[in-house]
Amino acid sequence: MKVKRIFAPDMRQAMRRVREEIGPDAVIISNHRVAGGVEVVAAREDEYEAAQAELKRNRAAAAKPGGSSREEQVRILTGGHSHQSEQASRNAALEAELNKTRARIAEASRRMTEPTPAADRNANRQIDDEDDEDLRSILESLRSRNRRRELEEQRPPARPPAREPAPLPMDEPPHQDSASIGDDSLLQSMQHEIQELRSLLQQNAQSTPAPPQNPVYSSQPDTAGADNLVVRRLQQLGLGQALVRQLMSGVEPDLSPDKAWRNALSRLSDALPVLGEEMIERGGMIAFVGPTGVGKTTTIGKLAARHVLQHGSSSLALVTTDCFRIAAHEQLKTFGRILDVPVRVVDESHSLEEVLQSLRNKRLVLIDTAGMNASDPQGQLQMQMLSGVTLRLKKLLVLSCSSQQQLMRSAYDNYSTLGLHGCVLSKTDESGSLGEALTLAVEKQLPVTYITDGQKIPDDIGIASRNDLVSRAVVTAQKASGHSDDGAASLFRAG
Repeated sequence: MKVKRIFAPDMRQAMRRVREEIGPDAVIISNHRVAGGVEVVAAREDEYEAAQAELKRNRAAAAKPGGSSREEQVRILTGGHSHQSEQASRNAALEAELNKTRARIAEASRRMTEPTPAADRNANRQIDDEDDEDLRSILESLRSRNRRRELEEQRPPARPPAREPAPLPMDEPPHQDSASIGDDSLLQSMQHEIQELRSLLQQNAQSTPAPPQNPVYSSQPDTAGADNLVVRRLQQLGLGQALVRQLMSGVEPDLSPDKAWRNALSRLSDALPVLGEEMIERGGMIAFVGPTGVGKTTTIGKLAARHVLQHGSSSLALVTTDCFRIAAHEQLKTFGRILDVPVRVVDESHSLEEVLQSLRNKRLVLIDTAGMNASDPQGQLQMQMLSGVTLRLKKLLVLSCSSQQQLMRSAYDNYSTLGLHGCVLSKTDESGSLGEALTLAVEKQLPVTYITDGQKIPDDIGIASRNDLVSRAVVTAQKASGHSDDGAASLFRAG
């Protein structure tokens, strides 16, 4: 058995290969950490001991002074390294080791074409430490023994069995000496190592993303990593899973993370339904519906003040149907006194139909409703009252962005039977995420008309626009996470 040089990602695998290829009586001559793992040089124990004995006999015959101690020989033979590396091999290191092994194969092929003395002089190059005279002497002794054994094995027996000759390499001459046979074995061993290194390289390329500084992978963008980053950002906005998949399905596969993020935000902007204009400028009768506490009355006060500032108070009237709660209509009446506009209350004596018929001469009528559950008797009564109006009546659903997603969906389900014309997103300044409301608007194709973000009248209200909604969603998610991502809000504006 020849001296074996074995490469492996760690010492455990190296020892396993030593046992498989040499046997349980193998002895480790040296072990080193190399790029991509460890390198182990091993031989059979009896051959190693015989080589050591021969070295001692040669030293005794030469009578050279200054011999090293047994401890120093053991330290030299073992390479001075005893620790094992458990760290997984890196892609760049494996590629470097692969190139190094290819260079060795080229060197071995060159030596095979040279005369025999030159091959003999270079035979001990399997171990790179040229300064280690003792180790090279042991290796030369092992090689001599191996050559003698191979020559004996090649001698035909008395009755040789029929056996086909071993195939020769294409570029190798038909007649080989013992050194050429050793180099051929070395070449085959290196080719086997190349196959193992290539397998490790392919496994690592599939299991771990390439580091950015690795030139081997710099030309191939990690599109899977970019997609995962964009998906996580979209989920941080609060968007639903179905909407995230819809947005990612249109993102081009080979984009960088920043471009993929801009692309996804652009698609989200295109998917958002918005009215895009001042709804109260059209005039008419507009009823604001929604659960209790979402900001219906405050929204009406802001729009009423805006209309009065532009067109005066004579063309505006306010109506409330909330006669179920004590003093529920007092806030709206306060707005009426401040703005000098009439406020009508719907009660048992005056139905909604009658009140609206009396206000047909007004350019704009804003109607405040009671926030009641549609399953309650009083809530059902109000729903029948709103749906029974013969005049053209627009209905806007007011959704608080600080509410849970389930509450917003329940509100839509309760009031969708009225035939909603749009929605108002309120309390965006109190919300930690706008994605839930945007998801509902996209899925139900419910146009967003206004956005409110405070209590100031009439300042804290604005006309909804796609770009503003997406930018608000990104900024709100950043504030909720407690840090600014990497300029994510500017990514959409830059696009």
